[in-house]
Amino acid sequence: MMLDAMSALGNSFGSPAALADITHAKAQERSDMGAVLVTVTGPGADFTADLAQALGCDLPRTHGAMARSGDLCAIWLTPRSWILLCPPKAEADLLGAVATAFPDRTAHASRFTDALGWLTLEGAGVEDLLHQGGFISLQAEGLPVGHAKRTLLAGIPAVILHEGETRWTIGVERSRCRYFADWLAGLTNIFGERE
Repeated sequence: MMLDAMSALGNSFGSPAALADITHAKAQERSDMGAVLVTVTGPGADFTADLAQALGCDLPRTHGAMARSGDLCAIWLTPRSWILLCPPKAEADLLGAVATAFPDRTAHASRFTDALGWLTLEGAGVEDLLHQGGFISLQAEGLPVGHAKRTLLAGIPAVILHEGETRWTIGVERSRCRYFADWLAGLTNIFGERE
């Protein structure tokens, strides 16, 4: 059974009121992003080939890497875990595929869609905004396009995807999504005063 997605911000998805205070960036709450958390009991490298076959998507093997296949995007979290972004209605099929391929439960998949709220920010100044909340990357060139990072942002755990030159998608705990949106709005308003 699939439940209807509900906005973590307390508005209808796509409502202009939900993120209207975020200026200098196009902001959108994402209702089209489901998530499955995949964990394994041993070194991830021992499982990636079989998991990739079961899921229909390659799994990244290094910190910060993402792998895309059709509607699926796998993000490396730890040496033994990945988040698989998917259409919300695909969650059940992915859970079933892992359970079938690993009946001994050495690999396990669980629903993760409702755990995170996702916001996409687009604009030339988004990276500068995000840097106000923490380290996006310790690499000199920053977080490359096509990579992801789990880090603290605005003092809360976040998953950051750098999807394009000026496009970033951020997943934060659902209960902190409103706080994160308000934090962004406060930053963009301060930037507006400086100009």
